Amino acid sequence: MKGAFLDFFHSVSILIILVVALIVSQVARKALNRYALRSTGNMRINATTFSFLKNASSFVIFAVALIAVIHLIPGLEKLATTLWASAGILSVVIGLATQQTFGNIVSGIFIVVSKPFRIGDSIKLPNGNQGIVEDITLQFTVINNPENGHIIVPNAVITRDYVVNSTIIDDKVCNLINLKIMTDDVDRAILLLQEIASAHPDFYNASGSEVNRVSTDELKPVMVQVVDLMDSWITLRLSVWCKSSAKASGMRSDLLLAIKKRFTAEGIKI
Repeated sequence: MKGAFLDFFHSVSILIILVVALIVSQVARKALNRYALRSTGNMRINATTFSFLKNASSFVIFAVALIAVIHLIPGLEKLATTLWASAGILSVVIGLATQQTFGNIVSGIFIVVSKPFRIGDSIKLPNGNQGIVEDITLQFTVINNPENGHIIVPNAVITRDYVVNSTIIDDKVCNLINLKIMTDDVDRAILLLQEIASAHPDFYNASGSEVNRVSTDELKPVMVQVVDLMDSWITLRLSVWCKSSAKASGMRSDLLLAIKKRFTAEGIKI
């Protein structure tokens, strides 16, 4: 009878602990959300920090609840006592961080603290994957690529290598377009490229000088270089700045189509 009562007591206690942990976790997340809304700092940085803090707070709360549950299970009291007294919570976390899973957690903390990228930044990884940072969790960084796919990358993998961040300082990006053309009037081809590029709505005048969109006499902000010469072909490189890294791919596509149409109309072979 006594054993059955103890089993019932342990079961109820475990259930209460889990319910309390769930409630506390939800309250903590809502409190962080409210604080984030009231924050007046850099909202992109705040979004990164608070997203990570919400995940971290839930982890800590449920980790404490798990240790408490272990303490209630007969035969595991010594393990729980060791976790609480001998090792201590900090020692447990540091010890587990040597494992892959907790290594990701430590790396996630480094990402949030050092901020090599933030939620909303456009980044490119060494393997060629690129996109917008959608979330930074305890273990993974979620990247939304141009195809609207979600790339899930372990935090430890990201911190071990370099990351190209197109947003952290300046969101503008330079499009480089190489074109092989066949023409005797290279100056005319260069002028057409400058005219087409400067007319795009996402064009950014990086030089700061005036661009006359009516007359094509002065289009220096768009750089066109001759990068290769062959018997019949000339390779030109168009360098044009885009206002936003998120729009760079679309701008490149628009320019290629516009160049093809304009050059065909002008009798210039590509």
